[in-house]
Amino acid sequence: MFRNILVAIDRSAAAYRALEEARDLAQAMNARLTIISVAAEVPGLAYRAGVNVQAMEEEAQAETDKVLREAVDAMPEDLPVTTVHRRGHPGEEIVSQLEAGGHDLLVVGSRGLGRVASNLFGSVGAHVHYHSRVAMLVVQPED
Repeated sequence: MFRNILVAIDRSAAAYRALEEARDLAQAMNARLTIISVAAEVPGLAYRAGVNVQAMEEEAQAETDKVLREAVDAMPEDLPVTTVHRRGHPGEEIVSQLEAGGHDLLVVGSRGLGRVASNLFGSVGAHVHYHSRVAMLVVQPED
């Protein structure tokens, strides 16, 4: 039985499906639900490109705040929800939260990129799988 569920979200369709699954599990099990979203860091090359890096960072932070607000607004009022806003590498930040929060289940969406694309571009789910001991529910994208 899970008592402390963490769900990782972004703007992807799979993340929204993961949020729905996490909500349903939390309600069915009378578990705590924590929603985490991670603002990606601005790549180092942006500093050389002459772009306004501070504005990019502020926009990423604002977008992450918006994602979290919308997620909380979509939850039933009787379900207590905690939000966590992090900045950095999503996989590393999720692992850090799993450890700090004492979570016993992570619900995460899969983009369905496949093995080759995931190896080339990286996979948050794979990073968490290899760096934590917490049970994972990986929600696949709809067909």
